[in-house]
Amino acid sequence: MAAPDSAPVTSAAPVAEATATPTDTPPVFASNDEALAAAEDAYSEYQVMSNKIAHEGGAEAQRISEYTVGEVLESELATYERMSTDKIHLVGDLAFDSFTLQSADLSSGDVIAYVCLDVTQTDVIDAAGASVIPAGRPDRYPLQVSLLHDSSANRLFVEKSDSWSGSNFC
Repeated sequence: MAAPDSAPVTSAAPVAEATATPTDTPPVFASNDEALAAAEDAYSEYQVMSNKIAHEGGAEAQRISEYTVGEVLESELATYERMSTDKIHLVGDLAFDSFTLQSADLSSGDVIAYVCLDVTQTDVIDAAGASVIPAGRPDRYPLQVSLLHDSSANRLFVEKSDSWSGSNFC
């Protein structure tokens, strides 16, 4: 008697199951030095635009939103509104003469820095050309500035700028 026909046995190659790839996000900054440089650049760009809007008496104030968020954005918009209403404008440029890292979260990209704001080359004048700056204004202000990293824009925005209450580092 003949052996029954049996289907040939085939062996398929094993199929690997797909697994999720790791979602480790690389840090925004590779080092504190890189974070500091990016923060200083972002703050400088913010200050250039802030000076421009203030020179123009608060005109087109919304331009500052390209550089700021949160508390600083709200404060700047209120300042420019007041400048426009009072018909005053900035003469000269606000500057900073030191920018020191306080802390940096390399993963998120958020940075906090100490800044010495220099106002020695500035005045705020009214429509008649008279200064509205009170006598005795300090020349330099110590600030603690927070910059927030926006991953969608891949850049830093000035979020907070607070007067430093500790010993004056300027």
